[in-house]
Amino acid sequence: MSAYTLRFTRQALILSLDELELEFSLDDGSLCALRRPGEPDITGHGARRPGIDVSLADSGWLSERSFARYLGHSIQDTPGGAELVMRVGLGPLKIYDRYRVAGSLIIRRISIENAGDDELALCGVRLALHGACVGRPERCRFEAPANVERPRLPIASLSSDGRRAHWADATAIETPAFALAPSDAPGLLALHNDVVGETLACWYVDAANPARPRVEGDGAAATLLHEIRLAERLGVEVALSVGTQFILLECAPWLAALPRIRRAMARGEEAAAQPPDWLADAAIVVTHPAHYGGYRSMINALDDLRRLGYNTICLLPVHDIAAPREHAEEWPATHPEDLYALRSFAALDATAGDIDALRAFVQAAHARNLRVLLDLPLSGCAADSPYVADHPDWFCRERGGQFIRVPIAGDVLCFDWRNADLRALAVREAVSLLERADVDGYRVLVARNLPPGWPSGSAFGGGSLGVVRCIAELHAAIHRVRPAAALLSDLAGPLLAPCRDLAIAEAAHYMFIQFAVAGLSALDMANWLRDDLALVDGHALRACYTESRHSSVSNPLADALRGSRASRLALAGMVCCGYVPLLRAGQEENDGAFIARLLLARARSVALRHGTVEPGGVRCNDPSILTILRRSNDEYVVGLLNAGPVRRQVTIELPIADLADGVYVVDDLLNVGPGPEEAGVTWKRSDLAAFSVTLAPFATRFLRPRLIP
Repeated sequence: MSAYTLRFTRQALILSLDELELEFSLDDGSLCALRRPGEPDITGHGARRPGIDVSLADSGWLSERSFARYLGHSIQDTPGGAELVMRVGLGPLKIYDRYRVAGSLIIRRISIENAGDDELALCGVRLALHGACVGRPERCRFEAPANVERPRLPIASLSSDGRRAHWADATAIETPAFALAPSDAPGLLALHNDVVGETLACWYVDAANPARPRVEGDGAAATLLHEIRLAERLGVEVALSVGTQFILLECAPWLAALPRIRRAMARGEEAAAQPPDWLADAAIVVTHPAHYGGYRSMINALDDLRRLGYNTICLLPVHDIAAPREHAEEWPATHPEDLYALRSFAALDATAGDIDALRAFVQAAHARNLRVLLDLPLSGCAADSPYVADHPDWFCRERGGQFIRVPIAGDVLCFDWRNADLRALAVREAVSLLERADVDGYRVLVARNLPPGWPSGSAFGGGSLGVVRCIAELHAAIHRVRPAAALLSDLAGPLLAPCRDLAIAEAAHYMFIQFAVAGLSALDMANWLRDDLALVDGHALRACYTESRHSSVSNPLADALRGSRASRLALAGMVCCGYVPLLRAGQEENDGAFIARLLLARARSVALRHGTVEPGGVRCNDPSILTILRRSNDEYVVGLLNAGPVRRQVTIELPIADLADGVYVVDDLLNVGPGPEEAGVTWKRSDLAAFSVTLAPFATRFLRPRLIP
């Protein structure tokens, strides 16, 4: 017996299953309502709009000049549910919109067929879940975890203008609130109403073509969208499948639904990489030998770097690059990507020294228990590189055949990582350099928000995420020759989890900076961290930073805060929340003493390096204070962050259930011993249940109860 029933009204086709009911328009074929059987609609509020749209190079979005039309459907039983295929006509296209339903999960896949008379150039596909609202609008909240987006956002505040200015974009000139999925972020969008205990979530998965999540609203309902970026030539009577959108209706409030959403997202994912043991303890400084006059001169600075608390050095590109020497000594504010404009994977920058000098530097670093990572420049290629003339097929091209260039950079061309020969060369030379110089791994940074390259001489382009294939091949290759090597990447989405050892969390950087300047409340920051952590594999490592080689352009406020109490607060917050610290050379000029204290506190605390992270895990009588609880087997640390200009006297409830009976002192790890209030004072275990603490303006304290023998 079928697990579904299908019935028709004059205007709709209704698919009913045990947990869900889907209603489709017989006019345009779109999903016009989603609900539980016998309950109110979750989607379909407001004006009806098509659930799918396609952008062509010559005419833009088809829905702006033609109407979608229902052409027919088919349905079949599947394990635990059914699969319904809606056939929709849109301009010259025939679209197969597939909905596979099992329980409360819908898996939506799209195929597009050219039913016209001419070849078409596809630029994008838009998948939409229109008019969604869970319960009453005033109780419905929007979430986009792991993005630069405020949590628990009322849908009444969502704008219908997709180009709306976002609060987090005021200081982020080129970084959108929503990151590309699944390369940079999970692409999860959700609406929930904790009063009625219901959560609607949707996300996007594809290994070839990324999608930009978006949200629009009219104050009463929200539209959740994923816009897929394409550059594909579609021949007559040829079909193309693109992306998968998942839709889940979970009968639970948000915090209870989130782990279930994570489990649903993890189905079919490859296991995350197991990072080398040393990486969780790393404290990384990013610099360049040109700062010191070359490799041999930099050896003299190693002891100073060690005294500051660094145990890992990441060298900016040491390959032959197009950037002038001064760009290596100080990041160029206007063209930061010049540092990654590669001329050759095989040649090093001779001004810093040859391979023997690099190897001698690495040996000197290892003798001081310092590890060395190298930046691998995969962002782009200098226009004067011999690769351009010798291998023109290694580069992305616009539809007219012109080379695609990296935005905001100088004359830097985009590599086309779909090319197997290019990937093979990059991996081969990277492994060779790893072995010859005896370095400990690579940090891979790639250019962001690039348009996909158009294919030449093939039916399909194969997607625009070829760099992920290159990173995966590199990760496998370096671990074959050196299992303890590490690969770092700023592509922090789930797609790269199996092929990176540490993700650089760009979204967390923006959120901590906003928190430090009071752009985000302590409650919002705790909620954002809690949601973000719920989507991360338990043993995954992530790094964060207050400044980077690119922050002068992407987030200039961060650079402007250098040396300030707000900047120190943000950095301490990152360490307290378990991020591997990633610092830019020069920060020690203003904050050397603080950096040394912070890294020493982290090095002395197992809980800060390996413990669980519980944002808001300690009760505090002042809601303006962000509390973070870190736990390990034998230790717990309470982080307190005051992101305000006023001194605060607060009372916190330490988790005494984890403590043995006895007498305690309370150490402030940032002050290497008891804080000024706690010096010479002891407490019984029961006294710690209401513990009074003073926090200076923009101050951080790491409190650790210690039993007196």
